[in-house]
Amino acid sequence: MSIDMSQFYQVFFEEAQEHLDSMESLLLGLDIGAPDAEQLNAIFRAAHSIKGSAGTFGFTDLSEVTHILEGLLDRIRKGALAIRPQMIDAFLAAGDVLKQLLAAHRDGGAADPDRVAAICQRLSALTAGAPSPAAIAAPESAAVQSPAAAGAAPTEIEASFVLDMDADAAARVIDNLLAELGRQWTATVIGRAGAVDPRWRLRISAAADPEVVRGMLEFVARSDSIRIGAAGTTALDANDSDGAYGLFDAVPPAPTHAAADGESTAMPALPAAERRSAPRPAAAAESSIRVDVDKVDQLVNLIGELVITQSMLAQSATHLDAVKFERLHTGLAQLERNTRDMQEAVMSIRMMPISVVFSRFPRVVHDLAQKLGKQIELDTIGEGTELDKGLIERISDPLTHLIRNSIDHGIEMPAQRVALGKPPTGTITLKAYHQGGSIIIEVGDDGVGLNRGKILAKAREKGLAAHEQMSDGEVWLLIFEPGFSTAEVVTEVSGRGVGMDVVKRNITAMGGRVEIESVTGRGTRMTVRLPLTLAILDGMSVGVGNQTYIVALGYVMESLQVEPGMIKSVSGVERLIQVRGEYLPVVALYELFRIPGSKTRLDEGIMVVLEADGVRAALFVDTLLGQQPVVIKSLESNYRKVPGIAAATIMGDGHVALILDVAALVQMAKGSCPRPLEAA
Repeated sequence: MSIDMSQFYQVFFEEAQEHLDSMESLLLGLDIGAPDAEQLNAIFRAAHSIKGSAGTFGFTDLSEVTHILEGLLDRIRKGALAIRPQMIDAFLAAGDVLKQLLAAHRDGGAADPDRVAAICQRLSALTAGAPSPAAIAAPESAAVQSPAAAGAAPTEIEASFVLDMDADAAARVIDNLLAELGRQWTATVIGRAGAVDPRWRLRISAAADPEVVRGMLEFVARSDSIRIGAAGTTALDANDSDGAYGLFDAVPPAPTHAAADGESTAMPALPAAERRSAPRPAAAAESSIRVDVDKVDQLVNLIGELVITQSMLAQSATHLDAVKFERLHTGLAQLERNTRDMQEAVMSIRMMPISVVFSRFPRVVHDLAQKLGKQIELDTIGEGTELDKGLIERISDPLTHLIRNSIDHGIEMPAQRVALGKPPTGTITLKAYHQGGSIIIEVGDDGVGLNRGKILAKAREKGLAAHEQMSDGEVWLLIFEPGFSTAEVVTEVSGRGVGMDVVKRNITAMGGRVEIESVTGRGTRMTVRLPLTLAILDGMSVGVGNQTYIVALGYVMESLQVEPGMIKSVSGVERLIQVRGEYLPVVALYELFRIPGSKTRLDEGIMVVLEADGVRAALFVDTLLGQQPVVIKSLESNYRKVPGIAAATIMGDGHVALILDVAALVQMAKGSCPRPLEAA
């Protein structure tokens, strides 16, 4: 039975991309002066794995590039060739070509043979004048030639492995893989049922490249379980995990069947009943699975609706007698706990480490620093910090702009840095951490810093409202104006005034904001603040008049009812309350949103103390209604953007409640208030 090999292509594409990403990361972190042996081995293994799998599936262009790359890496790791800076650049360029070839095969496009030839020539030139090791003497195509065509006598190799799929399917897959390799091999599969670690045995009679066989087997077997050696050896047994039987026990092989071209391609398997009795070992279970993002999003939406339904039931039950309907109240309480647990579990599926984004930037820094003639190191902190996948996908471009800005405008040329008493190599720091209900991403550099005078002059030139009395923070924010650039020369990197305004717009669209701190001559730090997720948040509901608002629980410090003696007036600002020696500005929601029928006296309502960006303020409301998880619905996409409002949600009784933009309210309180509240 023939099966379509294309169904396994996606696995190859994903694994090859992971190997390429790993190889690039390792190359960028390699110390050329004293290369780490483990790093070199890991880079070699990545190229080696791609080569074997590409050869199995017949992607000859991928196999050709990785074959030369693997040979060069092999000589370097064995000490036969010293690694040089131009080698790193060539290896990175080879990785780029491999990514393009991979994309072409994945998307059904046409690969560029000229690029393949060019990179192969570039890699081959790096080995000029050095002896060729035996490992790379033979061309890759020899691995799939028949013994007769190669002029070699038939040989045998043996392999043992633990299946990673159904036995029947594995037998058909191996059969077809061997057929794809030219139908030149005679293979016998011998299985064993009932063992703790049920290994399979594969004997191949031909001049077969063991690594091509390994690449083939990796699609049906656990990678760490594959053992390959010459026929008749017992070396493979040493690593067998169960040790219950010898290599290739005397089990009669099934008869071979004839291939379409007359060659013998045996692919016997265990009898059906015996194969079904072979249990899948626990060790072989996958630790992760790949799930389509749309399915995860659908699950998140369903959980969101479940949260709303649970809130509606809980609200309805408040009108029922707690004693008479005790079982109902107990069941609803259990439902609430289960819903919360389910919500947290589903949301964790969407959470990804920000290293997915951070891993892209070493290459950006490396390439751009070389282009500009600068020496720059990238220091990343907090790569394990988790962020919602939706934000992960959207934060990459803004961060790229910020890093490119630091490289181009921030870090000085090496000679200039030395003249200023700095080390010739500049440092860009990329840091991520959680703070309350937000994730903070900082992009800092130890460069020249922002030039206040230059920015103000450029702002006036563009007709912006800029004056000398502006604070530094206000001046720095001018660089986010559309078309703003202080670059004197337009290059392919900067000078067009495009980028920073896009950064601010994109970050604001994600419910975040960006701030700048800079010290002339010492460097600049740009801070991006984002919500952890765009789907569900834990909120405190507050009542003002007949309206309900939601405050993200991560911003709430405490709530209290003020006494007349706590109300103060300082420097003409009358809306202040004193809490444990600290004066807090007050934001009154009834006044901000013109809500009739609400309390207006500071000593009659409730003060909710909020903290955002290190600044505290008090939110004046009528009453606290409780706290619960709420499903975030975009107000801007369904209505329009409203200052002071971040989003909306549907409450348990079906009415819409607005989610407050706490950071904007705190900044509003930090400034001037519209008018003082009435106080006793």
